Amino acid sequence: MARSPYDPLADILEAIEKIREYTRGGKAAFGKNAMIRDAVAARLMQIGQCVKDAQAEGARLSQLAPAIPWRDIAGMRDRLAHKYWQVDQEIVWQVIESELEKLKEAIGPLLKAEQHPKRTKSPKKR
Repeated sequence: MARSPYDPLADILEAIEKIREYTRGGKAAFGKNAMIRDAVAARLMQIGQCVKDAQAEGARLSQLAPAIPWRDIAGMRDRLAHKYWQVDQEIVWQVIESELEKLKEAIGPLLKAEQHPKRTKSPKKR
């Protein structure tokens, strides 16, 4: 089944909810539990890949939501996947605490707009 360029955005919302679920115990639990950190890292990589996929399929995210650092999100995916030994868990926690909600708030309207696209006026019949 073919996916719309906006389907990955719905996947991002799901990943954000999972990260919220995993980190309910707060920063201390995140710092102590490698399984939680690994689960969060996997979901952050998923989010970054979804951004790349949406853009590759034609979603013009930078134009639709210019306040969101789309390139940085994709870059974080690359760092988590390829330079995992350099990941600063403080930065990851900051992303969880302050950036995911902004991303969620930006994606909601994009999905609504996709579900209810503005209709263009058809030419008048003569």
